[in-house]
Amino acid sequence: MKKIIYVLAAFMAIAFVNSCETLEVAPPNNITDEQIQEMLRGGDESVQKLILDVVGSGLQGNFNMAGAHWTGYSSYPLNSQVDQDFLMNMRGNDVLLGTLATASSGHENAYQLIKTYSLAINTYPYYALCATMLTNANKALLYLTPEAAEAGAAAKKYRGQALAVRAYAYLQLMERFCPAYTNGGKDGKGMPIYKDYGINDPAPISSATDTYKFILDDLKEAVTDLSATGYTAEPKDIDLGVAQYLLARAALWYGDWNTCIGAAKDLVAHYPDFIQEQYYGAKDKDFTAYCAGTKDLKSENNAFIVLDHNPEVIMGFVNGDGSNTYPNSFRNVFAAGMAGDGQEAPRIDSRLYSEIDDNDYRKDNYSTTSANYTYIVDASKKEDVRMIPEQANLKFAATMCKGTDVRNHELSCDNVIFRSSEVYLMLAEAYAQSGQDGPAKSTLNILLAARTRSGAPVLTCDNYSSMKGMTALQMVELQTRIEMWCENGLEFYNNKRWNIDVDRTGSTNHYRTSETLKVSEMTLQMCIDETSTNDHWAD
Repeated sequence: MKKIIYVLAAFMAIAFVNSCETLEVAPPNNITDEQIQEMLRGGDESVQKLILDVVGSGLQGNFNMAGAHWTGYSSYPLNSQVDQDFLMNMRGNDVLLGTLATASSGHENAYQLIKTYSLAINTYPYYALCATMLTNANKALLYLTPEAAEAGAAAKKYRGQALAVRAYAYLQLMERFCPAYTNGGKDGKGMPIYKDYGINDPAPISSATDTYKFILDDLKEAVTDLSATGYTAEPKDIDLGVAQYLLARAALWYGDWNTCIGAAKDLVAHYPDFIQEQYYGAKDKDFTAYCAGTKDLKSENNAFIVLDHNPEVIMGFVNGDGSNTYPNSFRNVFAAGMAGDGQEAPRIDSRLYSEIDDNDYRKDNYSTTSANYTYIVDASKKEDVRMIPEQANLKFAATMCKGTDVRNHELSCDNVIFRSSEVYLMLAEAYAQSGQDGPAKSTLNILLAARTRSGAPVLTCDNYSSMKGMTALQMVELQTRIEMWCENGLEFYNNKRWNIDVDRTGSTNHYRTSETLKVSEMTLQMCIDETSTNDHWAD
C-alpha cells in the first residue's frame, strides 16, 4: 500500500508543477483520483499529510509568476506577472519612461500607447498567465474537496489557499478583459466558469454579475477556511490576510462596498504600522552624493525592495523565493538593469509631482536634478556612465544589491506583492463610494499622518495643499495615485474603474503628449486562442 501511495504522490508532484496553457487539460487517472480523495477523507494521518503536502504546497507561487506560460521561454517578458504589471504602469498618466533620447524598447511601445497590445492576436499572454493560475488551483481542488476539508485542518487550509488562487485568476481576467463593473460593465459578459480540473467542454460565458459572484463566493469560503490559521508571519503564505485582501479588492471592483469595508477593516486592524520615513525609498537630498559615489544606500534600508523594514507586507517573497529574483530591475535607477544602465528610468509626471504636499515625505522620492551615474554592468566590473534624468523615481532605488557591501552588477532583491497601504486606500474608497465621507476622510488621515515629514504639522484631508475643494472620492483617487505610484499596474486598472482617460496634455516632462488612451481602449479583447476554441464567445 505504501508503495502505491508514494508512486501516486510522485505522480501528483510531477503533474502539479507542470502548468498548462489553456483551461482544458487532461486529468490524472480517474481511479487514482478516487483513491486519493478517499484517503484524504479517512486514511491514515501520515498518508493524509503526504498527499496534502504534495497537493497543497507551492500554491503561493501563483502570486509570483515568472515561468514559461506560453512561449516556452521563461525569459520572455510577458510571461511574468511583474513584467505585465510594469507594462500597464507605462499606459497611464502618472509614469513616464526615460527620455525621448533613450526611448527605444518594447516598454517604450507601451508608454507610447500603441494600441496593438489590446488586439485579440496579441492578448494571449495576459490570458495565459491567469489560465495557468486557474488550472493550478483546480488541479489542487480536485483533491481538496469540501469533504476532505472537513476531515482535517491542513486540508481546510490548503483548500482555502486554492480557492484564493482561483479567485485571483478570475479577478485578473475580469480586470483585464472586461469593462469595469462599476463603470459600464454591469450588464456585460464575464468569463466561462471552470470549477473542475480535467477535459472540460467549452463553458458558456457567464455574465459579469455571475462571474463576480463566483469570485466572491470562492473568497468568502477561503476566508472561512483560513480563519483557523489566521495571519501568519511568513510573508509568502497565502494566509487569512491574502484572502481578505483579495475579497476587499474583488468587492471594490464589483461595487459591493459593505463587503469591501468588512474585509479591509479586518486587514487594517492587523496591519496598524506603516513604512517609516527613513526606509521609504531613497531621498532626493542624497541623489547627487549617490551619483558622485560619496554615499551609498543598501537595499536592506529600502522597504520597497527588501522586506526587513516593511511592516505593510501582506504577501511578499524573500529573494524572489527562486522566482522573480530581480523584479526591481525595471525600477531601480541605480541598478545595472533596464531602469538604470538601460536608461528606462520610470519618472513621475510633473502634474502629479506638483500635487504632492511639501510636508509629505513621499515628495522626496523623486530627483529634482539630473546627474550621471557610473554603473558596474557585469562580473568583470565593466563600467557604463549613464544620465539619470530629473524627476526619476528613487522610491525603488538602492546603490547596493541585497546582501552586498559594494556596488556591483547584481540585481537580487525581495518582491512585495500586496501591502497594507493599498488596503487603507480601498477602505477609504469604499466609504466614499457608499456616501460615508466622514469615515473615508478619517481613514485617509491615518495614512496621511504616517506620510507626514518628520517635524512638520501632521497632514490631514483638511490641510493637504492640493486636496482643498476635492470630494472625498477625489481625495482617495489622488492619494492612491501618490501612494501606489508605479506599483502592480494599479493606475491603469483604477483608471478603468474611475473613468479616467490617459491624457498627458499639460505635462512638462511627458515626451509622448499627443497620444491618448480612452477608458474604452483599456479593455483587452479576448484572445483568439480562447474564442477559436469556445464558440460561446460568439453568442
